Amino acid sequence: MSNDDDNRHTFFTRVRNSEVSKNFHRLGLLIAAIILTAGLLLMVKDTLGLRLWDLIPADIPILAGGIAIGLTGIGLVSLAAYGIVRAIGWAIDKSI
Repeated sequence: MSNDDDNRHTFFTRVRNSEVSKNFHRLGLLIAAIILTAGLLLMVKDTLGLRLWDLIPADIPILAGGIAIGLTGIGLVSLAAYGIVRAIGWAIDKSI
């Protein structure tokens, strides 16, 4: 086997591995987007059930804090799901 054959094999292995990484990146983004969308839809559902005319000005900071905590939680869960999917992709990529 010549040196050229070794380089070609290494190149094709690298291309195949990058395809695995790219596909897991896309899958991670899809799962994170689904989690984000579901969380935002649940927040909108809760907002629609809120009677805004019964709110007093003292309730606004409490409501804003709840929204901030909810958005932060949804973002962290989405980021964690993306990281887990990428870690699985990395492990599969290293095992090939």
